[in-house]
Amino acid sequence: MRLTTKSQYGLRVLGDLIHNWRDGNRYLQVGELASRCDTSQKYLEQVLLPLSHAGILESKRGQHGGYRLNRPPHDVSLAEALRHLEGLLMPIPKWADDNSADSSELARVLRRVRDSIRDILENTSIEVLADEVLAKTGDEGQKRTGEAVETLMYYI
Repeated sequence: MRLTTKSQYGLRVLGDLIHNWRDGNRYLQVGELASRCDTSQKYLEQVLLPLSHAGILESKRGQHGGYRLNRPPHDVSLAEALRHLEGLLMPIPKWADDNSADSSELARVLRRVRDSIRDILENTSIEVLADEVLAKTGDEGQKRTGEAVETLMYYI
């Protein structure tokens, strides 16, 4: 499974928005979120748009607008967020997706790997992005948020 920087920034911003949910769920402007994620506003808007279309985020235009979570964090799985950011969680070759009795052992292993990854991500909410380790404030908290997302990316 390959996760791009789009997922990295998407998961980082979701971590920020989970903390915001716990603090009253006000709308956060893209500029504020972009500075927290250390990326451009234009790029972050491209990351936020599919999450908004999916109903994970709610957006509001205007001076007091921005983005916020649309649903409680425990109701959104990592799989749902990643699907809207990346597409298929773990595509496997078409020949391996055949469930026939004469499929190879390698095909069966690839299907089990795909199904295991999907099961873990489906049963893990995005709340893990705002774990106690990430609850610190200031630069250290943002640095730790980035480290946790990168760790998540490397171990999936």
